[in-house]
Amino acid sequence: MRAVFVAVLVLVAAMTVPGCTTGAGVGRASAPIGEPIQMAPDQRVSLPDGATLRYVAVAADSRCPPGVQCIRAGDADVAFEVTDTAQAPRQLTINTNPPASARIGPWQVRLLALTVGDSPKATVRIDPATP
Repeated sequence: MRAVFVAVLVLVAAMTVPGCTTGAGVGRASAPIGEPIQMAPDQRVSLPDGATLRYVAVAADSRCPPGVQCIRAGDADVAFEVTDTAQAPRQLTINTNPPASARIGPWQVRLLALTVGDSPKATVRIDPATP
């Protein structure tokens, strides 16, 4: 019985370690390279070279609302903040229209999807940039 109690205690402690969560505004997760990452506003991910990417907000959104027929689909500007060890934080804006990507040093950040509504989630994929 004591072994079960200790195992549960260790599991609970591991789940509450600061920095191991990927929730909005809390902690920082390592970005899985080449895989989609869904980010909430104010969430940060660490890149392998030490830089961080923070999803700030949707800066402008002219997309057609769900359930409405529009002549034009519209687009949105998604604001990110990039911080690396050599430079001050800088803004990066990616538009939802193709190619919907931007380069950050050795990395290419692709905006794959953007939900609608309050606090829309952005799905990005980070790949090594091609020369």
